[in-house]
Amino acid sequence: MLFPSSTMGNYFHAFILVCSGSCFIISPLLAGNVLNDVVMVREDTSVTLSCFDSPPTSSVLVTWKMMSAREDRWSYLLSANCIDGQTDGRSSRVFGGRTFEISADASLIFRAAAAVQGHYSCVIEQNDKKLQERIVLLALIKLTVTPTPPVTVDSTLRLAAQVSPASVAAWGTWVSSSGEQLYTEISHDKGSLLSKLPRITSKDIGVYTCRIRVHGNNATSVSEHRVDVTVNESAVFSFKDVTHGVSRSLASLSHSPVTLTCPQILGDYVLLYWEYPDSKRMELIFQFDRWRRSSTSQTKPQLHLIDPTSLAAAGNFSFLLRPALKDGGLYLCEVFLDDKAFSQASRLSVLHVYAKSSSSALDLSCMYSERSQIKAIRWSYVQDPSRLLQSAAVMGRITTSVALPVTNETAGLYACTLYLKNGNYIQYMYTVTMANTDPTVSPGPALPPAAEDVSASSYVSTFSLLLFLIPMIAVAVGVLLWRQGYCVTRRSVEQSLSHHSREVENIYENPDDLRQTPPQGAVYMDLKPTGEMDVYKELDRYNQCCA
Repeated sequence: MLFPSSTMGNYFHAFILVCSGSCFIISPLLAGNVLNDVVMVREDTSVTLSCFDSPPTSSVLVTWKMMSAREDRWSYLLSANCIDGQTDGRSSRVFGGRTFEISADASLIFRAAAAVQGHYSCVIEQNDKKLQERIVLLALIKLTVTPTPPVTVDSTLRLAAQVSPASVAAWGTWVSSSGEQLYTEISHDKGSLLSKLPRITSKDIGVYTCRIRVHGNNATSVSEHRVDVTVNESAVFSFKDVTHGVSRSLASLSHSPVTLTCPQILGDYVLLYWEYPDSKRMELIFQFDRWRRSSTSQTKPQLHLIDPTSLAAAGNFSFLLRPALKDGGLYLCEVFLDDKAFSQASRLSVLHVYAKSSSSALDLSCMYSERSQIKAIRWSYVQDPSRLLQSAAVMGRITTSVALPVTNETAGLYACTLYLKNGNYIQYMYTVTMANTDPTVSPGPALPPAAEDVSASSYVSTFSLLLFLIPMIAVAVGVLLWRQGYCVTRRSVEQSLSHHSREVENIYENPDDLRQTPPQGAVYMDLKPTGEMDVYKELDRYNQCCA
């Protein structure tokens, strides 16, 4: 929405643009006249300002005037008679140390400079009567490429544009040689546009275009200006200006969020390195380029950059990590700004607690990583801190046991506390209740039994069952055979007895044991007779039963 603010002479009013979001102030418009166009050129280049949209068919007088950016009145430059769109001869004049010339088609020609920036008016008159006036605003743009090409590999290239006056630009961006629109920061009050190409390579060689949309009364036009970028592939940039921050010492429970801060600088790009816990092995795990809007994360899906969309407002980089036990170690964050580097190291210890129960005890174990910065770690009974808990410790783990069943004296809170060398500590509390003597809830999963233990147990159980079943099957088969064999004629019995008596005695070696628990519905036979006839008496009794 436009509001008139003041009147300057008899020529123009100044207007202020009120808008939401980002915008530029529109340049003053001349009262009673039309601002036909905005011409934007680079300094020290030739400028040609046209007077006619279409050449007049009669004889007219063309007069050029100028009002510089530092003045509020018109200054006469040149005039010429024009017949059918052509002047009666080229004329020139030196004004303000600059040479101005009228061409054959009544256009004004000069070289652009800061001193001649401003408004230009072309008045067309006939018989002392003004027929038409064309007003053009001349704006300057200055392009800067830093460092000067050819650029060293891995250095940061700056593409900058400065528009004057700042009010003429409505929007702007830098575009790569492939037509890709680069992320561009615009300072509306200063009229500046900035884009960068961090860690430049030979792939970035080409022509880059600064594209600016300018304000005009008739239409909104786009002004384009180009620069060439070349790369010296035989040289690699090395950062010599490096600032190291104070190292931080941190501790975190497993899978709990922890913030890894970086140097408090709005850099061009950030690299995050990770040194494995209790090791010297280091690798690059995250990189983010805020200009190219690209990020790469390796090996750690639980790590991410905090709100990368608001980096300009926040002014710094930081990461959020939900670490597992193995994610402890040293994290080195490096932020790069132009030809400067800044680093910040954070050493992280991770505490992981789990419970495992047996028939006689509940084992509470604390596991921890990055031991180099740990001063001490211990279990304690919260209800009675003076009680001395028996603990078993190995490298990276400490375990205390609670006897089962849980009693009033052993129920309650058990705390595992990890102390860092810098005086900070972190604590995890585990609740043991009498109602739950076999806890299954813990920050991390309990360790499963080994696979070979499961298979061995299964094998032993199967083998024991077979050993039990084999003699039972043999007894059942023997009884069935006897019942079938003696329910025949006596002659068959005698033959069977003479043939099997040795084997039967071997099977029933102790008949007294069998008398104690005779099979239901079966007849017991004592095969150790005292005399020859006793054997047949027993057989006769059995035959009667069979009959």
